[in-house]
Amino acid sequence: MQYPAVEVNLKRLDTNARYILRECRRREIEPTAVTKVVSAHPELVRCLHAAGFRSMADSRLANLRSLAQHAPGVQRGLLRLPMPSRARETVELAQLSLNSEVETLKALDGAAGDLGGRHGVVIMVDVGDLREGVWPDEIEDMGNALQNLSHLDVVGVGTNLACYGGVIPDEENMARLLRARSVLQGVLGRRIPMVSGGNSANWSMLEAGEVPGEVNNLRLGEIIFLGNESMYRRPIAGMHQDVFTLCAEVLEVKVKPSMPLGETGQDAFGQTPQFEDHGDRLRAIVGVGRADVEPDGLQPEDPGIHILGASSDHLILDVESAEERPAVGDVLRFTVRGYSALLYLFMSRYVEKSMIRELP
Repeated sequence: MQYPAVEVNLKRLDTNARYILRECRRREIEPTAVTKVVSAHPELVRCLHAAGFRSMADSRLANLRSLAQHAPGVQRGLLRLPMPSRARETVELAQLSLNSEVETLKALDGAAGDLGGRHGVVIMVDVGDLREGVWPDEIEDMGNALQNLSHLDVVGVGTNLACYGGVIPDEENMARLLRARSVLQGVLGRRIPMVSGGNSANWSMLEAGEVPGEVNNLRLGEIIFLGNESMYRRPIAGMHQDVFTLCAEVLEVKVKPSMPLGETGQDAFGQTPQFEDHGDRLRAIVGVGRADVEPDGLQPEDPGIHILGASSDHLILDVESAEERPAVGDVLRFTVRGYSALLYLFMSRYVEKSMIRELP
């Protein structure tokens, strides 16, 4: 294996996927697996498909091609708002897309007409998080505009919470979404079948039985791959939080002071680092950095190792209390616990991806 590398335990991922499907479906919710955090990696897509997911979504059109190839028959959705300039590709690669702008909907309608087909749209409603979505008092205008678009099927309404504004999903904002659906149905004169109530941040509501019965879809990524809900990063009992392990090679091991020598300013990333004086400490550097991973999302498997910081290419560690003193050429292992860390690892072409099919 070449390093750095991220190991993926497919058995653990399969367990997580089946847990989510079971818990959602017994509440009459059909979940959508969101694959953007792993860049729709073929092996992981096939794992989710084999576990039983019938719907997957991604924010990149290139990743939708991976879904089409490696999860045949699955419903493919474009998660990010479509770009009008790429409306034709959107219609070609996705059965449905999330939308909030009339001009984009017109572009999709024209593309679907040119291709001799139809395209499903989910109208996003902003219920308070201030990311994408039609404001609730504008939903009637959206409905009037949709009546003039003959190649689109309004298959659902949806919302997004806890991504930009950090707004917690609750009964009040779910009620806003359902009222918007009712208004839109009234304008269109037909039933809108899907209500997509949110993402992994909604899991606590689901566990407590507080998700309204009309909500029949959640778009789930973090909870499947990392085994925790995304509102407070609470681990979910019965799920694995250690599906992904980063392996990185030791490049240097030396005793050094814990305080820099000389006057300090900003680091390479515009931050002003803070240090505490613990005297001379044994430190190690491994060959992975911020170009590949968010260090705060890593947990060393050796409890005696502590992450001090990172540059673009190096992760700096305190190994004074390590169970075994590392040597140059050794490989240290880190459980990937953070969403950003996992996202960066799979977006980096410099990190090898290695699949493990059995529990160790």
